[in-house]
Amino acid sequence: MNKLLLVAPLLVAATAYEKGTALFAPANPAAYLNTAPLTSATPTEVKSVTGIQGTQTTATVADVVAAANAFIATLSTSQQSTLLQTFNQTNVTKWSNLPVNTTNRIGLRLDALTTAQQAAALAVVQAATGTGNEGFNEIQQLRAADDNLAANGGGSAYGSGVYLIAFLGSPTTAGTWMLMFGGHHLATNITYSNGNVTGATPKFEATEPLSFTTANSNVFPTGTTIAPLSSEASGMLAMLNGLSASQKSSALLTQTFNDILLGTGQDGNFPATRVGLQCSQLSSAQQDLVVAAMAPWVQDADDVTSANLLAYYRTQLANTYIAYAGTGNLTSQSDYVRIDGPNVWIEFSCQGGVVYRNQIHYHTIWRDRARDYGGNFYTTVLGTKATAATQTFSVYPNPTSGDDALQVKLTTPATTASYTLRNLMGQTLATKTFRGSAVQVPTEGLAAGTYVLSLEADGSEPVNHRFVVK
Repeated sequence: MNKLLLVAPLLVAATAYEKGTALFAPANPAAYLNTAPLTSATPTEVKSVTGIQGTQTTATVADVVAAANAFIATLSTSQQSTLLQTFNQTNVTKWSNLPVNTTNRIGLRLDALTTAQQAAALAVVQAATGTGNEGFNEIQQLRAADDNLAANGGGSAYGSGVYLIAFLGSPTTAGTWMLMFGGHHLATNITYSNGNVTGATPKFEATEPLSFTTANSNVFPTGTTIAPLSSEASGMLAMLNGLSASQKSSALLTQTFNDILLGTGQDGNFPATRVGLQCSQLSSAQQDLVVAAMAPWVQDADDVTSANLLAYYRTQLANTYIAYAGTGNLTSQSDYVRIDGPNVWIEFSCQGGVVYRNQIHYHTIWRDRARDYGGNFYTTVLGTKATAATQTFSVYPNPTSGDDALQVKLTTPATTASYTLRNLMGQTLATKTFRGSAVQVPTEGLAAGTYVLSLEADGSEPVNHRFVVK
């Protein structure tokens, strides 16, 4: 059974930040770097979406694909052509932090669908996202917030129906495709490849107002008190409040931030230098607060992916930095917090109100340097940058059994070339220099899992191919 998790089998930490998830600590962590994927909870039937508050359990990729194809079956031919888009560098960027218009998003709008079609569409999103107060429940909270804006002066640009769903590529457990769902203040982008989750980012979330009581039953029952992103704000605040005065001074940035840096249109533009306070200088308890601050974003992914990613981000804490600007209280316009690691990037920014002009509202983003859009387009760590890689070299067979050498063929013969074989933790397993148009890479002894082969030819920038050992 295909499980909902990143294609990278990651270390599992002893401390669980995900509600209701029991994790374990391996006695020999290195032994788990490329082992078989961790199993998820038993899949469950997708329940009614109206008023759901995190009631579903973890589903599998097969469940997501089944729900996606069930949704497709409810649509007309014309609707299907709008829903099904090409998985390419242009289409993956069709998300925004602005109200929906005809150019900043693609797919089918919920309010253009029948009630049954809406339920089928949301069943896909529910199956693909986390349980508890994050994931699908948080998506529902943000949709309810848009209903609030529409009823309090925002107008028709806002509302729980002004959300779009698109499939980039055909939903399958064999190929590569992406689920895109979003609207004002939400962008969910989840990439799948060969029955695994290869990326759950970029994930943009924001909210205005910060809290409210529902006045209709479009999403939640009338009279429900909702505070979207309150767990994100609480986690960041606890992290900052856990610092000493001297540590806060080191973490304080001199710039003023009017918004997040890496929002829409900023794919791949990660700062070259990490700034602020390095987490290697923190105590174990303070580091726990950093991981806990990451959790509300990471837990928007399905439960198994989020557990694996949190554990992986923990292994990178020594080279992760935290920084803030403004008061550090997250109560004033231009208050800002950042977590910047070798892979993880999370920003939290306090904006001025748009509809509620006397209040602030939150903008946030979660990115992963290696895994945005599944690592296919905009990456800086272990990403494939697939187009550039295929123009340089090919690998065969992929997947490989591990008994045979990987055959590497260059598009153009090289005078001087080298390859580096790494696992998805970034650890170097083998390197070799060669010349000519072909080389064999031994795979005997590699555990089942996914690996990255980086190749540099005649001084050009290294490009990477992923391959799988069965």
